Amino acid sequence: MKAGRPPTPEQREAEHRIWVTRAERVAELIDGHTRRTADREPAPPVAEAELLRQHGLLTLLTPAAHGGAGLTWRTALAAVRVLARADGRIGYLLGDHYVSNASIWLAGGPRVQQLLGRPSAERQWLWSDVVVPGATPLDLTADGDGYRLSGTRLAPIGVAVADMTVVAAAVADSAEPLLVGVPRDSKGVTFTSGPESTVPRPDGITVRYDRVWIPSEHVVCSLDPDRATPRASLLGLAVQAVSGHLCLGIAEGAMGYCRTGRPADSMPGTRALAGYGTWVAALDAAGGLADRIAERLGDAALRPSLTWPERAELAVRVSRLPILAADLATEVTFGLYETTSDWPTAAQQGFDRFWRDARAYTAGMAIDKRRREVAQHYLTGAEPARTDLA
Repeated sequence: MKAGRPPTPEQREAEHRIWVTRAERVAELIDGHTRRTADREPAPPVAEAELLRQHGLLTLLTPAAHGGAGLTWRTALAAVRVLARADGRIGYLLGDHYVSNASIWLAGGPRVQQLLGRPSAERQWLWSDVVVPGATPLDLTADGDGYRLSGTRLAPIGVAVADMTVVAAAVADSAEPLLVGVPRDSKGVTFTSGPESTVPRPDGITVRYDRVWIPSEHVVCSLDPDRATPRASLLGLAVQAVSGHLCLGIAEGAMGYCRTGRPADSMPGTRALAGYGTWVAALDAAGGLADRIAERLGDAALRPSLTWPERAELAVRVSRLPILAADLATEVTFGLYETTSDWPTAAQQGFDRFWRDARAYTAGMAIDKRRREVAQHYLTGAEPARTDLA
């Protein structure tokens, strides 16, 4: 979206549809690739990342003044959901990119925005993150006009193909937690396969940092709760919104596959049909909530003067989405997997990825924490955590 006069609502809607259509085109290409390679071991999504780059989706959220498309979270989350219907891994890859890249626009200052934001847009960088809330932080040691980063972390497999990764680490002397940007080709960064698991996981690769040089201009922001601003704290809400849209996309993809991939002579029984009807209705209702949250998150991210009470009011609404979406993704994909047990082997294998993705990504979500937040706010009016990135 071009800088200058604010667009009309009609222009915003037209721009939104253009970018959603781009995402749908990528989803069509990725879906075909997924079905052809469903029996292979997960590998770094090099080809899929290039598709995202070729279709311009990586700069969708970047402000127009810095060379991006200047769209809002409404469109970004819609793109994540579209991609997740085709392949949960790629929906996760794109959502992780949007949150990681948004850290410089929501939490970073003008200097880091100029130094990292503009080249990111010009070169179509893919972003990822190594941020694990509650884990022992990686180490940052002061060294001249910068730091040395050390430590090992199990991370999303997208880190292996990302051009820039944001990493959470603590300064050795002060224990202050910082979010820093690390280029993939930095000296001292190595990747190895993650531990074997019976369930495919989003954190599928081990990253080692061996005294990696972090110049001061690559420090995105402090993660100290006392230094947080309402706008910077939207990062945590963006994580939750992405998780919600990812789970809904996986469930919607499973429903769509059962409609289009179902053998012609296979019709669900009475009990299965009732389940289908319930899930269609539930996904429609959850999708409406997801769309409203995306709209409100996008509006909040555009407001430099956002207040803590406004952020809290948004947070109690956003927290409901991952709860609902995670439960639906698990219920729908497992329920549908059971109803496909009598399908031919090839058709059922094509469906297998949906319930595996649902298991993998819901396992990494802090759903119990979200349930407690929603309950405590309902019962006592307590605000959700201000700086939670889980």
